[in-house]
Amino acid sequence: MPCHPARARELLGKGRAVVARQAPFTIRIKDRTRAESAVDGVQLRIDPGSKGTGLVLTDEKKETDEHGTTVTVRRALISIELQHRGDQIRACMRQRAGYRHRRRSANCRYRAPRHDNRTHPAGWLPPSLRHRVDTTCSLANRLSRYAPVSEIHVENVAFDTHSMSAGRTLRGAEHEQGTLAGTDDRAHLRAKWNNACAYCDATGVPLNIEHLTPRSRGSSNQAALRIRNR
Repeated sequence: MPCHPARARELLGKGRAVVARQAPFTIRIKDRTRAESAVDGVQLRIDPGSKGTGLVLTDEKKETDEHGTTVTVRRALISIELQHRGDQIRACMRQRAGYRHRRRSANCRYRAPRHDNRTHPAGWLPPSLRHRVDTTCSLANRLSRYAPVSEIHVENVAFDTHSMSAGRTLRGAEHEQGTLAGTDDRAHLRAKWNNACAYCDATGVPLNIEHLTPRSRGSSNQAALRIRNR
């Protein structure tokens, strides 16, 4: 059961506990059996994200406020921020693909091209997403071994800006009938930047599309775009 650091130092100083693990720091009580250690369960709350995932162990207690009303007070016991390596994995996969492409094209010109018609097994996930799922589940299982976790809460929030602007829940093909329906990326960027270069405001010249953050620095095709003069 998670305890205050001062309480842990006191138990270790009196010889009533020993260190069981360094990360996360875990102690084991020596003068108490499992049958004598009836403790309330704690809740594990997970907030997943693309760059990092937050995990918090909380407990709940019933307290009476100044008006005599019984309220539930939630207290955070342990908070952990798990940093994912999705960008690093994606960059390594792209680099490996480049190596294989050059090996096939430069060294083995006689080799027939390999078509991208292979199927994935059921439950397959991209390596970057699989890493995110596996590391989160591994850390959740580790916390469940060291603390009496009775409940697991996962925050699952998705913001649909189209539904928010419409003020109601969209159904069926209504999700494809937004304000930009029928507009391609290039036309949208020209309207956004007033048909001018984002750097020199030049008009009437050929314009290219580029990323605000270069792809060499981890940007993707879903990142913000702008147009510039050649």
